[in-house]
Amino acid sequence: MSVETIRSLLEASDRQRLRLVLNDQHPADIAVLIAELNKEERLSCFRLLDLDNASEVLAELEADISRELLHELGNRGVVPIIMRMAPDEAADLLSELPEAEATSIISQIGDDESAQDIKELMSFEEDSAGGIMSNDYLALESTMTASDALARLRETYEELDEEIYDVYVVDENDHLVGRVSVRELLTADPDIPVESIMDADVFSVNTDTDQEEAADKLSHYDVLSLPVVDKEGRLKGIITADDVLDVLEEEATEDIYESSGINVPEMETSEALTYNLPLAFRARLPWLVVTLLIETGSVLVITRFDHMIQQTVAAASFMPLLSGVTGSVATQSTCIMIRGTATGHFNWSLAWRNIWHEARVGTLLGLACGFIAWAVSVIMHAGHPTALGVIVGFSLCLTMMVGVLIGTVTPMMFHRLGIDPAHASGPLITSILDVCTMTIYLSIVHICLTQLL
Repeated sequence: MSVETIRSLLEASDRQRLRLVLNDQHPADIAVLIAELNKEERLSCFRLLDLDNASEVLAELEADISRELLHELGNRGVVPIIMRMAPDEAADLLSELPEAEATSIISQIGDDESAQDIKELMSFEEDSAGGIMSNDYLALESTMTASDALARLRETYEELDEEIYDVYVVDENDHLVGRVSVRELLTADPDIPVESIMDADVFSVNTDTDQEEAADKLSHYDVLSLPVVDKEGRLKGIITADDVLDVLEEEATEDIYESSGINVPEMETSEALTYNLPLAFRARLPWLVVTLLIETGSVLVITRFDHMIQQTVAAASFMPLLSGVTGSVATQSTCIMIRGTATGHFNWSLAWRNIWHEARVGTLLGLACGFIAWAVSVIMHAGHPTALGVIVGFSLCLTMMVGVLIGTVTPMMFHRLGIDPAHASGPLITSILDVCTMTIYLSIVHICLTQLL
């Protein structure tokens, strides 16, 4: 199935065949195809989908395309689709709409329980555990017998929208008290109470826990689902492995953009960077302005040594080399630290060990690259004194050591201050290092080279 096939069927007005072809595809594949169509083609194809397919496709589409379709369909066309969706998916979708419009759609949902579930899920912050959890879960009272518990599971399992493998145990006030496996229920004495076979050492997260922290916890304990509780410890929902995959992709994308100085707060990155010109402009401008202001320091340093540079053009020709290599080694150190904090491998008790390790690595890298820079200088400027190569090599070694330390310490300090370390890389560190590199190199050239040439 290709976009060309869809367009040819649309041009031929063969709606019946197009309906059959579209509904025969997997919802994820349909979403990919629909995203490549224009607005009119997209709406025509979406209207031909069965309700079940339409609900799954809508959940797979990018937020900006989903909003567009919801707007075109109108409330009367949206409600039947929303009713086919899992409450967490419906909440995610409706949260993209204006509050009044979302409220209007929810009020038209015939199932009061589903409507209430959607409202509750939408009340949580989007990037919190409550915002990504599902309220499809299996819970048993601790006082139940094993046979009663199995009977409850048989009654409730078919009502769930997703495959659930973990069963949680609550007390009479819905407080989470444990976890039990279906296998344990099947093999237990039918008359034994659930509380006697459950695992009371169950870990959970609160509804206001950051989604990235929740994802890390689920990954750390290597489980298929993670219970979410409110401040009183009452079970409110679960986070599943597929939810975590979405979170990790979202957080990784966010870190990549932030490390390049692209700020996309509370918006879809794809929309900000590819569809909406004003949003893209605002997302990318701030750090570029910061970079410009910091790089002004490099201009001032070079201007300060302008007379000396005119006399030693050969030395000035190595400035881009030093700036580029120093920036690269600093970025490597920053990347290691950012990844360490993101995966939980960074520990403040080991901070000095990390700094000492990176300092030694920076020294070795600086010596190696400094030697290469000396050799390059000797080859390229054979007519100049050997001192030029020594100064270039020594300067590169020194700036690389400084670059590694700045690239290591800066994200550590950001993390200490509660700021995402991803902000520490990219334009900020590169700009600071440019100033430091020019200052170190030109100072050494001024002190040494002008006396030897």
